[in-house]
Amino acid sequence: MSTQASPRPRPSFLLVLLALLALLLPPAGQRPPADLDRELSALTAGQRFDLTAWEAAAVSSKLMDLAFNPARGLSAAQQTALVRQYLQVAQRIAQLERQIEAIYSDPAQSNPDAASQPLRDELERRRRWADRHTRGVEAVLERQLTRVLAGVGLDTAGLVWPPPRLRLTEPPQLLVVSPRERIERLRTVNLLPELTVEQRQQIEQAVAERLGLAAYVTPIGGYGAWPTMVVDRFGLPWTVETIAHEWVHNYLAFRPLGWAYLRGGEAVTINESVASLAGEELGRALMAIYYPDLLPPPPDPRPAPPPASGEPPAFDFNREMRTTRQVVDRLLAHGYVEEAEAYMEARRQRFVANGYPLRVLNQAYFAFHGSYATGPAATDPIGPKVRRLRDLSPSLADFLRTASTVTTAAELDAALERLERAGCPEGCRLSQGWQP
Repeated sequence: MSTQASPRPRPSFLLVLLALLALLLPPAGQRPPADLDRELSALTAGQRFDLTAWEAAAVSSKLMDLAFNPARGLSAAQQTALVRQYLQVAQRIAQLERQIEAIYSDPAQSNPDAASQPLRDELERRRRWADRHTRGVEAVLERQLTRVLAGVGLDTAGLVWPPPRLRLTEPPQLLVVSPRERIERLRTVNLLPELTVEQRQQIEQAVAERLGLAAYVTPIGGYGAWPTMVVDRFGLPWTVETIAHEWVHNYLAFRPLGWAYLRGGEAVTINESVASLAGEELGRALMAIYYPDLLPPPPDPRPAPPPASGEPPAFDFNREMRTTRQVVDRLLAHGYVEEAEAYMEARRQRFVANGYPLRVLNQAYFAFHGSYATGPAATDPIGPKVRRLRDLSPSLADFLRTASTVTTAAELDAALERLERAGCPEGCRLSQGWQP
């Protein structure tokens, strides 16, 4: 692998990039009435994330990197070694933070300052090291993803658009608001990433009491602004897949599916499903090329074997969550709002008892997680249909080009019908168990 720096964009390229930057900011879905917007603004005053200021600083930093490549002078082997070491350090930082928090929250600890001092010293050292190397790691991952995208045909005359750019940082937390009588993402609000659990609960309670809506405040692992924001503490395979996932959102932002995100509804679900499938595939491709020893095995499509006679079945999070969503949908469809909420709370406690510490399980939780139609919190048929679209596409590039023009479930059905009539071209992937 050559260590030569990637070609720098031409000045005209940068002007276009800055002019179109606003298109890359993730929309919040269909806008609710202005009074709801004002009320949410009042309830979250002083706790909202300033995306405009963040963008100004992040874009400025990335433009500086065009003039001075932070990874300049590193061989290919040194670049991959730096990424590996950085992600290991990031995981250790997260571990230290949890250990320190546990010491200070332990009522039996008489002197938490003294007990945590060695951990705090190590944490400071590792944070300083990470701060020195973050931009270099970002540059290496950007370059690696660019080569993967070009390798799968997602370039034009050697140019990948939009160019992958990322920041390894903590994204804002999201406040998601849904009506109680149905599952619908009315509004998402960007909140400060450092909000505590207590602050998140206070916001949720205020929305419920004053506005009569279901609310859910959640941290997220990635954010599709430009540059994208990605958390760095969950290991290399997860980080790489998330970087690719967020780039797909950037890619779609210049195409009909991205523009339709503003309408909310089906377009959001299709968009997130496409990004999930393509991000997973791109992430695995990058890992296979640059970090093959860390590439996890593909998921086993076969169902889990039944338990031995007399043994209770193992708790399956995906199965239990999908069942929960199906029951909630039926209850809400018949107008049983309070019954649905009581059921969700009982199910939340069951998840907690089985090792899944869900803090919230309500309509807003499903409005957020259900937009990822390939996940267990979704019951929408869009997810399997998007997967079928990928199965029938000769390549990932063909899949993204087709999916980027699809903005409704009806258009998705029409695209599938065209591909089904054309038959499975050479190189397409066979569907596994999909039903129309």
